[in-house]
Amino acid sequence: MFYTIRSDIQRAVLSRGFRIGALALAVVIILACTENLYKMFANGPQLPPGYHVGIITNALSSDMVTFATPIICALPFTPAFVDDMQSGFIKQFLPRCGINAYILGKLIACAISGGLVLFSGILLAYVLSTLGLTVLEDPFDGGIIATYSGIILAKAALYLCSGMLWSLVGFTLASITKSRYMAYAAPFVFYYILIILHERYFAAWYYLYPKEWLNPSHVWMLGNWGLILLQSAFMLGFGIIFAIFAKRKLGNG
Repeated sequence: MFYTIRSDIQRAVLSRGFRIGALALAVVIILACTENLYKMFANGPQLPPGYHVGIITNALSSDMVTFATPIICALPFTPAFVDDMQSGFIKQFLPRCGINAYILGKLIACAISGGLVLFSGILLAYVLSTLGLTVLEDPFDGGIIATYSGIILAKAALYLCSGMLWSLVGFTLASITKSRYMAYAAPFVFYYILIILHERYFAAWYYLYPKEWLNPSHVWMLGNWGLILLQSAFMLGFGIIFAIFAKRKLGNG
């Protein structure tokens, strides 16, 4: 089982879709920073201390970035089960690992890659911001770098958790419908539906608002851990749905 899980994780994290997704998110974050940068440079070339952190955190709250996340997290691994079924690879692989190990490996690899692709994209954007902007900032105490890094890591952790959830949404629905298109479309469609429901009809249900999961504006029980636990419950639900479906499918196949 360990070998199967490790193999699936490597397949997901080392995939072309993962590399493209991480780079794409970094580009989207940088694009979301351009207007802020233009206004700042219009007032002079010198930047305030910590500006390279503030501009990234502001970008992570923008609609451009939040709407890109459910699309990007689907790139690494969401169509994996459909690909295995359609290519016939599963017939060669399943007898060697067993149904339970196969299912668990797919779920873990999908969740990890979906979260890590967002986490990696944010860190890449932060590194580029640090390299490009700190030389233009006013001097500051070097000890504060740890604080700045902590701010970015806390934001990236929320994106990681959300990416894990939405990748599992796409993975599960694609597997049930046997459609690669559903793998990429389902996370964004469900994401957008929840946003519409909240903004137009159920404003009080902030706990089902995807943007709130990325940039919390309400007081949550247990703080950010409350957000993580809620999304973990949804992940478990989609994981159980896939496991039930896959056992029936593979058991009959």
